[in-house]
Amino acid sequence: MPLIRILFSIIIVSLLFSSCVAIPEQHSVVGKYYESGKDNTDCFVKDAISVKDRKTTELDAELNSRRFMLLNWNSYKGATDEWQEDLDGLSSSSDLVVLQEAYLTDNLQNRLAGQFHWDIARAFSFKDIYTGVLTASRIRPDFLCSFRVVEPLGRTPKTVLITRYPLSETDETLLLVNIHMVNFTLDISAYRDQLEKIVQVVEQHRGPLIIAGDFNSWNKIRMDVLKETMQDLGMSAVAFEKDHRVSFMGRKVDHIFYRKLIPLHAQIEKVTTSDHNPMLVTFQLAGKE
Repeated sequence: MPLIRILFSIIIVSLLFSSCVAIPEQHSVVGKYYESGKDNTDCFVKDAISVKDRKTTELDAELNSRRFMLLNWNSYKGATDEWQEDLDGLSSSSDLVVLQEAYLTDNLQNRLAGQFHWDIARAFSFKDIYTGVLTASRIRPDFLCSFRVVEPLGRTPKTVLITRYPLSETDETLLLVNIHMVNFTLDISAYRDQLEKIVQVVEQHRGPLIIAGDFNSWNKIRMDVLKETMQDLGMSAVAFEKDHRVSFMGRKVDHIFYRKLIPLHAQIEKVTTSDHNPMLVTFQLAGKE
């Protein structure tokens, strides 16, 4: 995370007092999960993730358990034509697209339409356009929930979006967590609390799991807490032969963790349209060799 991102965060705080930024009183998810537009945000009811509550997917579509590709990218509110071209190229072969700092312009919606089911857990609106974490998928998820936490210093929310997908040739389902972790804090408590909320939800799921996003893991304490949490969940970190992930204070901030899956191929593309480089990983369900 270069200096420009720190300056941008400071600017955002000042914008909170202007008419440009609007933070909704209630957290909400906007997208395609409910055709009626009804929001599903409650991750913390008992047994929220339950097989008996699975939503019937369109045409019983399933994610290919033998090979599916995930794109993870903090897109830095990409809205330029060049950014859209990068997204088109990166997502063309992707089955799952996980964006942080997504900026839900009409252009982005149009580009996703017809190819992906998508939902955005909005953190706030900037100039009346939603921004937050966005997950898009070739097949419709059969479960969705989301929550937000508030930055202790900047007071802007960070959001988490959790979706689930049936896998082919098995009764297993993939749970996918799209996360943007809190950034500027005086101590580790808010960071740890956000991770504990995620654990509270995903520990109900015993099957394949991916947790991906911008973890803002820019110091040793944060990285240690993150590693401990992932280890407790039985997660492994995707490794990259040529690791072009962005660093801040000498530490990587973007990660993809996985469980009961095998990464077949992992790469990072260098781009100029965001200050984070997109991560592309092809997975296979463990035992499907």
